[in-house]
Amino acid sequence: MKSPLLPLRGNIDSAGLLDRGGRPTVRELLGGLGFDALTGALRLNGERVTLQLAEADRILRRELIRLLGEEEARILLLRRGFQMGQNDAAYVARSWPALDKGDAFTAGTRLHMFSGIVRVETKFNDFDFARGRFSAEFLWHNSIEAEDGPGQPRHSDRPVCWQQLGYASGYASFFFGVPVIYKETECVAQGHRCCRVLGRLATGWGEDDPDVILFRSRILPRVPGAGVGGATPAPTHDAADMPLVAPLLRWLERAAQLPLPCLIAGAGSCGQDVAAAQLVRLSGRGEPPLRLAGAIAGPEALQAALALQRKPRRKELPPVLLLDGIEAMPAAAQAELAAEVGGDPQTRPHVVATSALPLARLAAGGILPSLWLRFAPLSVDMPALADRSAELPQLAKLRLARLAAQLQLAPPVIAPGALDQLAESIPETGLEGLDAVLTAILVDAQDGHPLTANSVAQAMRRVAPRPTVPTADDMDVRIAASLARGGFSLTAHEARIRATALAQAGGNLAAAARLLGISRAQLAYREKAGQG
Repeated sequence: MKSPLLPLRGNIDSAGLLDRGGRPTVRELLGGLGFDALTGALRLNGERVTLQLAEADRILRRELIRLLGEEEARILLLRRGFQMGQNDAAYVARSWPALDKGDAFTAGTRLHMFSGIVRVETKFNDFDFARGRFSAEFLWHNSIEAEDGPGQPRHSDRPVCWQQLGYASGYASFFFGVPVIYKETECVAQGHRCCRVLGRLATGWGEDDPDVILFRSRILPRVPGAGVGGATPAPTHDAADMPLVAPLLRWLERAAQLPLPCLIAGAGSCGQDVAAAQLVRLSGRGEPPLRLAGAIAGPEALQAALALQRKPRRKELPPVLLLDGIEAMPAAAQAELAAEVGGDPQTRPHVVATSALPLARLAAGGILPSLWLRFAPLSVDMPALADRSAELPQLAKLRLARLAAQLQLAPPVIAPGALDQLAESIPETGLEGLDAVLTAILVDAQDGHPLTANSVAQAMRRVAPRPTVPTADDMDVRIAASLARGGFSLTAHEARIRATALAQAGGNLAAAARLLGISRAQLAYREKAGQG
């Protein structure tokens, strides 16, 4: 006969748990929860969440075991939990950018409890980010994964809280920048009073540990580990950069696993360098990348960088060669790079390249055809800022807080709607232009005065003034002169206008269409007709 799950200890004050621990407390999380009946969206601090009966997770678990078998279902739920933990950690860092890192780290236990998954009791939690030290023990009470039904424990000869274990590992790994692995040593499903979990860095368990091997091979492939000989842990995610790479995270994870040259392109400055840094972090290379600017990457400089990459090492993987602006490389260097990355996948250099041109422009002659064919299989376009206008106010808010910290300034109080105009007047210089505008805003900010729409507009006019355009009279004179000379071509005239708009938009079709006052589909049709 199944025994009911044990209730919480009688001496625990449920209301007191709402305010226990650092920020955000469970009470603060409750305060940030709101339902909008007009949209049908339940949101936590602006982020959409869902509410469902616990049986939904039990159904998923049963179906996975039926379809995949217990072992593969366990691995899938560990992976799912790990990615959920990483996502929640990024959410906390993004939603509370001024939060103390220790509070943001421990917020995972409160967020986990707030979601109704489990009640977490901390036995000890010893962490030091600077020194890369971590050791923790927690008790999990009323774990939903240890239930077989409402109030009924699951029965198993081994621990069963797989997704929660992955979640704890993913959340902690986010903040340390290296793999953190949790183990469940006792589980209610085994007949224990509660579930007990221990957390350490992967290196703390030892590389021969079966769980470490499983995590490295199946759960977090190629996520960076601590380097040999006490290398500095990889840097953690930056909350201001997370929104930029969010659309590419799955692609970056896949790219980090493959021994192929990678190309991250995009129209203008839209975060290619941030995505490249994330890919390098995921690749698990112990050493910092070797950086080379395309504009100065002649054959000699390229060979020197490749020689450094090939330098014999004991155990760690060679560093990534990070090539900024591949389209600016001299033709001779492009030809040499194409030859270098075309060899044996196990011995050829690991190169990650970025470009300020979209893939279509690169394929159409932006780089040598031989080089394009090497990078094309593992290439991706970053979304242009013009295509992410709705995200720009929140992105600007996060970057403004980071810039203020870098300049040792207090982040300004932002008046409602002050940053909204950034969504309508995107700097033509992309992300670099946005950062310049935000820096100007901080320079102009006055202590005690909130940041207003007027101050944002003033900074934009100074940093990114709109180019002077010819007057209507000027254009009439030019057209009249061309007609008088004879041979005027309306088709060529339209093509020139389209080309100018595309150039100003950095090759982005949607942005160019907005400049011309037509739809993207209309511009695409006219471009195709003009080429035919």
